[in-house]
Amino acid sequence: MKRMLTLLVTLLFVQAAPAGAVSLRNRDAKPYNLIIHANGSRIRTSIQPNTRKEGVCRSCKIEVEGVGTVEASGSETVVIKEGKLQKE
Repeated sequence: MKRMLTLLVTLLFVQAAPAGAVSLRNRDAKPYNLIIHANGSRIRTSIQPNTRKEGVCRSCKIEVEGVGTVEASGSETVVIKEGKLQKE
């Protein structure tokens, strides 16, 4: 039940994100767990290998478990590559 609720909240959050929002790309061959910190809330989600999430947030802190944390806003793209975070 908790997993379904998390999925629902994540879907609503992603759909509510405006165009030109932050994107997240995982260029690694393994999935990662994420915590998105935005507007005073924390959303737990994940990203699969070699995929991209569009419209993550307008301005937020993205925490990738086991990798690190990065702040992003606007149309920035955050990339996970070789176990490290960077912005494009």
